[in-house]
Amino acid sequence: MIGRCNPQTQLFGSRPLADCIPDDHVLRKIRAVVDVALAPMVRAYESSYAAGGDYGVPPDMIVRAKLLQALYSIKSERALCEQIGWNVAFRWFVGLDWDDEVFDHSTISANRERIFGDGAVDAMLGETVRVAESKGLLNSDRLVVDGTLVKAWASHKSFKAKDGSDDDKPNFKGTKRSNETHASTTDPDARLIRKGKGQESMLAYIGHAIVDAATGIVRAGQATLATGTAEVAAALAMIEGCAERGDKIIADRNYDQSKFVDGVREQGMIPHPRAKSKGSQLSKHVTSSAGYKESMKSRYKIESVFGWGKSVAGMRQTKLRGKAKVHMDFVFQLVAKNVLTVARRAPCTA
Repeated sequence: MIGRCNPQTQLFGSRPLADCIPDDHVLRKIRAVVDVALAPMVRAYESSYAAGGDYGVPPDMIVRAKLLQALYSIKSERALCEQIGWNVAFRWFVGLDWDDEVFDHSTISANRERIFGDGAVDAMLGETVRVAESKGLLNSDRLVVDGTLVKAWASHKSFKAKDGSDDDKPNFKGTKRSNETHASTTDPDARLIRKGKGQESMLAYIGHAIVDAATGIVRAGQATLATGTAEVAAALAMIEGCAERGDKIIADRNYDQSKFVDGVREQGMIPHPRAKSKGSQLSKHVTSSAGYKESMKSRYKIESVFGWGKSVAGMRQTKLRGKAKVHMDFVFQLVAKNVLTVARRAPCTA
């Protein structure tokens, strides 16, 4: 016989929230990795909170919420808090119970610099690397380095002359503009740049990353101003902190220049940028070796990191302004990528 809906709602429930999440749900695997990576960070956060006063939202709860935003392409922090309110899996992942009230989206903004600033987000990335190493995911001697444009949260119309000569001119077409004479009024750190000939100019930053060629684990990352020398300078700074002597540093053709090649060699590593057809800094002996040819097969490993970040995590355009905040945003998206990679390659259940 046909069933009938029961109009009487149940007043109390006895089923734990965790029991509503399937054992094979991907968030269980991710939560297990996140808990291990955040354990040292939570102890470090204690010094940034007052000894008395009202209890604030736990920092690890905000970090897990931001991970959900990156992993599920949630457009804003306001929408994130709304989804946590009605999504059972999100509630469990963040650390809320059935009756717990979801924190307001402004709480994330108010605690952004406390939780992610002053090098905290870089330490967070380092903790994900430590977890990956403990699971045997860092066994390659090849690292791939590259940079990508991150569109700034500023329009072309905000890019005005520093001397104020074109403040009353709404149309900039046909005028010559450069970073030396112009700056954005909404984000002064953004720089006008284009990736190559025939491509559009945009106000942007450059995000840099260095990844393990075997597993795609991001070893280090940073965001810098969009200048012509930023990619090489950032690459040399990153490999100094995460690479070991004898490692092979793989890069694209743009890195085939004396500053990069000599800088890598000075640190005791082996430069393997894709050689230019003319004026290459690498000898034919190097480019014809079996090791170099093997490195060229791994050259595109970093593209999957940037591709995932731009299509899923919101890396294509930042919603924050200023180099410091863009750096926090960019590196945290690399943290989300590492957590997802570790969960997929070394699955464990919570």
